[in-house]
Amino acid sequence: MASAAPLVPQRTFFKRPLPTSCTAFASPEGKALFAKALAEGNLESYFTLAPQMVTQNEPAFCALGTLVQILNALGVDPQRRWKSGWRWYDQDMLDCCRPLSDVAAVGLTMSEFACLSLCNGLRAVVHTPLLDPAGRAARRDEGLAQFREDLRTTSRGKGVIALSYSRKTLGQTGDGHFSPIGGWCEEEDMVLVLDVARFKYPSYWIPVSLAYDAMLPIDKATGQPRGYVVLDVAGNEPGSLDAPLSQTTVTLNKSTWASLNGSLSRLLLQSAKDTPTAAELINTLLSHLALTLPTSPIAGRASAAESLPLLLDSLSTTRLASTTPFASSPDPSAVLLNLTFLLALLSPRSALTALVPPLAAEELSALADEALARVEGLREEVDNAARQLGALGECCRSEEDNGAACGCARPGKGVKGLEGDAVPARGGGGKA
Repeated sequence: MASAAPLVPQRTFFKRPLPTSCTAFASPEGKALFAKALAEGNLESYFTLAPQMVTQNEPAFCALGTLVQILNALGVDPQRRWKSGWRWYDQDMLDCCRPLSDVAAVGLTMSEFACLSLCNGLRAVVHTPLLDPAGRAARRDEGLAQFREDLRTTSRGKGVIALSYSRKTLGQTGDGHFSPIGGWCEEEDMVLVLDVARFKYPSYWIPVSLAYDAMLPIDKATGQPRGYVVLDVAGNEPGSLDAPLSQTTVTLNKSTWASLNGSLSRLLLQSAKDTPTAAELINTLLSHLALTLPTSPIAGRASAAESLPLLLDSLSTTRLASTTPFASSPDPSAVLLNLTFLLALLSPRSALTALVPPLAAEELSALADEALARVEGLREEVDNAARQLGALGECCRSEEDNGAACGCARPGKGVKGLEGDAVPARGGGGKA
């Protein structure tokens, strides 16, 4: 009897030893740092994050693992089911700005990380170190002072910091990585990194100056340094247990939204010359969506298979829906979904609203207000879609401003550093 073929040898790893630059959280030295930080009152972020610690699901999911931990730690209601009857954030839900298959292949940039944060109801303030023309740290003392001030604020309970850094600077294997910061020992000037690649490294303390220097190496995907994001719950977002479940989600990513936004802007500007009625404008925009996109820009969530048809049925009885030939369409639900998306496109928070021809604007506003008032749950769906579009737009504008070589950015701009941008900036990404 022939013997079985030998197994193909495979190189595998079970954890890595921490380099000397890092002090293991569970070591005697790490415990001493923890005790000092606790006495200082600089571990509030640790006690927020620790109950929600996760391991990233994929080698390139460090950004998703970091964000899902922070979202759950800050008590953000995802407004969608996780499993059974429970609403809870999972890494597989974070696909607003990039398809998960893309993230699994190359990770996320800092702007995409901030985009995801905004999409999911967080306030995101991005900080990246300034560089001089030679690519070296500029105004380093000023940047370090800002970093320490943000560490002080977050470690005492106001928000959380997500750090995007190069592992190489710490003497670790790998390169670009994201992890949350769990606290700060002010006396020793050490920061606690809660590494989400827990299969590789445990949590550890590093000097604040080293953490800052680890942000400086250029991310090859963007041509920019890395940095950190201060995250907190946006004050106007729902977060209670009674908040309604979101039934739809925008299916565009940052690049497809940039393209669609541009074509819609041109279409609205052109339509101003034709002075269309509200009904004519609505059907022109719906036709544009159907003809220019391979799939609908908005889709129902799998968990809303029973509730979404009720919402669409109610929408179909409004005067707004009567302006469209949805009833004669091969897929009436798709037309009504696109009509919901259209309400988000032309909501007060959208820049496209200002481009609506005056003749149609007043009538369109009246039709929209009536539908939002009559259809239960429609306002929440429109607000949710508008928020996602806003986050995608901020991501694109930031990449455009900073000349990143990815996504929807314009090529040809020089590298520059930013301090304290309230919109997404460059940096970060990579594998564990």
